[in-house]
Amino acid sequence: MENLRRQYNDNVQKFKADFADCSDFLLKEAETGGRKCFFAVMDGLVDSLQLGQMIMGPVLGAQVKARTPGEQFRQLMRTCVQSVELKEAETFEDAYYYLMSGFCVFVLDGCPRAMVMGIQGWTKRSTDEPESESNVRGAKECFVESVNDNKALLRKRMKTHHLKLRQIQLGTAAPTPVVLAFLDDRAAAELVNAVEQRLKDAHLNTVADYGELVPFLDTNMRSFFSAVGTTERPDVLASKLYEGRVAVLVEGTPFVLYVPYLFSDNFQSLDDYDYPPFFGGFVRLLKYFSFGISVFLPGVYVALGTFHQELIPTNLLFTIASAEFRTPLSLMNEAIMTLIFYEIMREAGLRLPKVVGHAVSIIGAIVIGEATVSAGLIGAPMLVIIAITAIASYVAFPLYDSVSVLRLLFILAGGLTGLYGLMLGMAALFVNICSLSPYGVPYAAPIAPLNVRSLGDVFYRESWTKLARRRVRVQDLRGAHIDQCE
Repeated sequence: MENLRRQYNDNVQKFKADFADCSDFLLKEAETGGRKCFFAVMDGLVDSLQLGQMIMGPVLGAQVKARTPGEQFRQLMRTCVQSVELKEAETFEDAYYYLMSGFCVFVLDGCPRAMVMGIQGWTKRSTDEPESESNVRGAKECFVESVNDNKALLRKRMKTHHLKLRQIQLGTAAPTPVVLAFLDDRAAAELVNAVEQRLKDAHLNTVADYGELVPFLDTNMRSFFSAVGTTERPDVLASKLYEGRVAVLVEGTPFVLYVPYLFSDNFQSLDDYDYPPFFGGFVRLLKYFSFGISVFLPGVYVALGTFHQELIPTNLLFTIASAEFRTPLSLMNEAIMTLIFYEIMREAGLRLPKVVGHAVSIIGAIVIGEATVSAGLIGAPMLVIIAITAIASYVAFPLYDSVSVLRLLFILAGGLTGLYGLMLGMAALFVNICSLSPYGVPYAAPIAPLNVRSLGDVFYRESWTKLARRRVRVQDLRGAHIDQCE
């Protein structure tokens, strides 16, 4: 890193040369206390009113008597500048980073340091309702793209000095602010250090989105299930931090990462805790049942229709046979083709503008629903199975990516080997889930290894009178070895 220079002209020329052809770069040369100085800001990133009233006015009008530039610099910092965010930068790289973060950079002739003052004033999105984690009764606010605003939203939820927000910079070409959020009295120090070290080992040019950090935080990328959770809700993140987890906030994205992420987290939602316990438990069981349907139902149907017709009731067998008699494809090929068409429609509706996306959904329903059945390309029972599967996959939406791939694999297993292959595939899937230990915590906990005391918030939900007495932390789950996390 290149240090700032004592010679005023060298610093001015360096700034102007590095920001040549940057129309948003503004540099104002002036004089204070008999010495030359300049102010540098990025247009659109600072509040012009604060710049004039809190920084330039007091600094240029100061009657500071100092024998050396360093003494004058210190007096200006102590008595003149009215910004709360007041720091020093000794290198050009640090000064440029603050400059592009909404700070004003002040350089004084003869002083090899820069004064940086926070007066951010860029346009940003206001707090809105969450789109990917909608709820009926809970709060209606979500994170935004500004990491400073996200820190404030989290601090508003967690009014405790134990909440630590440790900021680091990632990216060699364009540094991006990344914040580690944790409770120092709840999260294990080994977990915090492991997450921070993984982030520092991520040698990226820049961090444009949170997804670029997921491979570095995930402890086993070869599994179908991710060990990194995401949320855009401050209330959800607060509850995860109270469980001893560590969150990662990234500048420029409204989604926050947190680790470790367990299998049971996929079936929890905020509304579960607003409903009465009996209904919240019913909804929780419904999610687990929907996950099983979305993964196994097409494969079981293909296996029964191809190899084990004797297990199908007679009336249902006649219905399936009459529907499949006119189709040119086998059950396995029908299921795969229908699922591929469904994924194409889903992706098209997701990427296109909302107005056009609705039209794609309607046309897709007509084409695949009526035209293909009428033409004899796909049997009606298969279409019903795929429709039920598609709807069920949205109930446990965090697992949608994994379900989409697993569903196809189980269709292949059922179509090629029957129920025997399906049973082997199920066993392999359960072994894979139980073998994962992200950051030393069993992924299937508290189901495997079994911890009866912690099951009150897994398959069902206990009343708040019982949940309030439980202070479960991830490092306290049976089988957890946080001290061995890497």
